[in-house]
Amino acid sequence: MFGRCSRFSAHCTESSVSRVIVLFLQCSHVRCSDTQTRWSAAKGIGRITCRLPRELADEVVTTVIDTTKDDSDTAWHGTCLAIAEMARRGVLLPERLPDAFPVVLKALHFEKRRGNFSVGNHVRDSACYVCWAFGRAYAPAVLRPFVLNLAGALLITACYDREVNCRRAASAAFQENVGRQGTFPHGIEILTRADYFALGNRSNAYLNVSLYIAQFEDYRIPLIEHLVEHKLNNWDQNVRVVASKTLYHMARLDPQYVATHTLPALWPRLASVEPLEREGVLLAMAEIILGLAEIGYEDKLVPDTVTNIQQIIPTILKKRLFRGKGGEFVRAAVSRFIECVSRSKVTYPSDLVKTTATLLEENLKNPQEYIQIAAVEAYRAFANRFFS
Repeated sequence: MFGRCSRFSAHCTESSVSRVIVLFLQCSHVRCSDTQTRWSAAKGIGRITCRLPRELADEVVTTVIDTTKDDSDTAWHGTCLAIAEMARRGVLLPERLPDAFPVVLKALHFEKRRGNFSVGNHVRDSACYVCWAFGRAYAPAVLRPFVLNLAGALLITACYDREVNCRRAASAAFQENVGRQGTFPHGIEILTRADYFALGNRSNAYLNVSLYIAQFEDYRIPLIEHLVEHKLNNWDQNVRVVASKTLYHMARLDPQYVATHTLPALWPRLASVEPLEREGVLLAMAEIILGLAEIGYEDKLVPDTVTNIQQIIPTILKKRLFRGKGGEFVRAAVSRFIECVSRSKVTYPSDLVKTTATLLEENLKNPQEYIQIAAVEAYRAFANRFFS
């Protein structure tokens, strides 16, 4: 049916064809639970729509974009595939890009938590396909207003996505746009580091590739903000840990921004109802404080920041933030926080020193081995700092 559009259109009026496509959308073909059905529907919509008059084709484009009002991952996946197909075939006109781009940028970071895992990697992968199609379909002058946001979003996905296929897909889309558009800031320099093989290892992508990209001011702030907003509360502990380690290096790279914007944004999240987010926030604050201390920037911290650092342990004990599923992770994170603060020049009052020592002794008695190991490292630094 979709392969022979000319035969199909010979028996139907143009308006009826448009209604058939809208019916396809309304009957959930692009949001079907089967991936092959969504992919076939997207290709069919692109092939038929390219043969419609401009007004009817624009109506189909609007209907496809509106499909994202359904917040399911299948709807977002099918919508991205359909947008990519319509862009490739010249159906998505330049005046519709302001409506399509917010959908694509949101899809690049789409993730829905379900218990102890999440879904959405197929949505992010299809969003990279859309960006790849945009690079091939539009002239540089058309995409120029969106270049900075598009480049930043693709690099964030290429460096920080949990799934290797999404990181590599984002890198391929970025490479396509750099080659065809020629307007992406520092595109060639970045491609020499953010290649297929370099992004295959998650730690390398976080701790090496992203730090190289962060040297360019156009991308530094978006990278830091994404780590803080989306990775510190990730369901995967490995992602939370490597994100906090990346913030350690970001603090050394841009201490002023991290000290004045990132740290103040983390204080309120310490009282989150989600223990995994509390762990990520504690690890991030610990690594940021350590990073600032190692370059001597801690002397420039405002008094309110120092006071907040001193109040973290009492706040945790007062609000009993060790409770709930995942509370053991918070205990280990507290030990890491104490270790990093002990390596800095932040001072503790005598009563807080006693409270902290008692807390570490409790962690040493914990039956979990990883908590004991974290407490040992923390007690060593704590004793050298406050008991020597």
